[in-house]
Amino acid sequence: MADAGRRVGICFGGPSVEHDVSIISGIQLTEALRVRHSPVPIYAARDGRFWTGESLTSVSTYGSGDPTKEASECDLRLGGGGDAGFFLKSSSRFRSDEPLPLDAIICAIHGTGGEDGAILGAFELTGIPYAGGGVLAAAVSMNKQTAKAVFQAVGIPTNPGIVIGRTEFAEASSATIERVTDEVGEISFVKPMSLGSSIGVSRCSSVAELRDGLELAFELDRSALVEPAVEGAIEVNCAVAGRADGELQASACEQPLIPDGSELLGFDEKYVAGGKGKAGGGKDSGMAGQERIIPAPISDSLTTEVQELAKRAHRALGFSGIARYDFFIKDPEGDAEVLLNEANTVPGSFSFYLFEPVGIDFADLGELLLDIAFAEATERRLTTNVFESVLLQDRTSSASS
Repeated sequence: MADAGRRVGICFGGPSVEHDVSIISGIQLTEALRVRHSPVPIYAARDGRFWTGESLTSVSTYGSGDPTKEASECDLRLGGGGDAGFFLKSSSRFRSDEPLPLDAIICAIHGTGGEDGAILGAFELTGIPYAGGGVLAAAVSMNKQTAKAVFQAVGIPTNPGIVIGRTEFAEASSATIERVTDEVGEISFVKPMSLGSSIGVSRCSSVAELRDGLELAFELDRSALVEPAVEGAIEVNCAVAGRADGELQASACEQPLIPDGSELLGFDEKYVAGGKGKAGGGKDSGMAGQERIIPAPISDSLTTEVQELAKRAHRALGFSGIARYDFFIKDPEGDAEVLLNEANTVPGSFSFYLFEPVGIDFADLGELLLDIAFAEATERRLTTNVFESVLLQDRTSSASS
């Protein structure tokens, strides 16, 4: 376990349509880490500025007005040594900015700017240990089609689909819709390629719905993934914690419940209607408030199969951190077929409610994230990044002769 009393930066918010969801996940993790450590909230506002302060750990701060009015602005500086990391900005031209000391950082930014690996690259350049990556693993995971190709390469069954680009649709929308109908089928799901929390996802059973679904997806992303509906299947999710080349811990499995009258598990069903779920909750409980059955009502052998597939996906991505893997199971009580739907590398609420049934509470989960951060930092230091050559010396000698 990591040493007690660490100063841990929790970075949340970000330039994403999942901004508000990220705030809840970040605050939840902050409270869990208080048990043993000194968490430091770092709020990434939508305009790209960073803020810190205790007021940012309360959901009510974001309810109205300016959430940063009682916070302190800080900058993220890249490089190495003592000139890198977060710095508190001075309000006086006579005083320098002050370093904001951190032992590690945990990214709680969902979606664009965080979960896609963008900010993780900045963390690597500062040299501060972080959990939830590396950069390549996060970027691959965020692109649904690229991640699907990785899963298929290691023999994990997935739901087939096709990729449609914004430009293709803009230039020939009718032909695009005809192609989707021919290749995917009359009932399909349209998803923005690199978003989560079911934002922008549409179930389409007519040409009009397909057109609307694609238009919505292209408002949010430059490409969309269109998949056939997996009729009669249930959704089962499983989270995994650990380093890709180390020991992995699979969570309990869950079956998210779709409310009566709904055809998909959308953003409102996951977050806005929280507090009713079988995992408990409340209006600020994030994913923990969604209605679900834990453990999922499937056989022990099927549970084991899902957990092992989730671990295999984690290793295939090369991911180090906590990720939730979402599956479809056809005919779960008969000749079951398991399909991996997608990976969520910054899952809502860090899926703490899935680890509690296997004996890992939220504080322990936070500790595990720190262990991962420090182990990955040690691994990166083992790699040689500087190579001395005579290339420039030779050119200098030639130029002067």
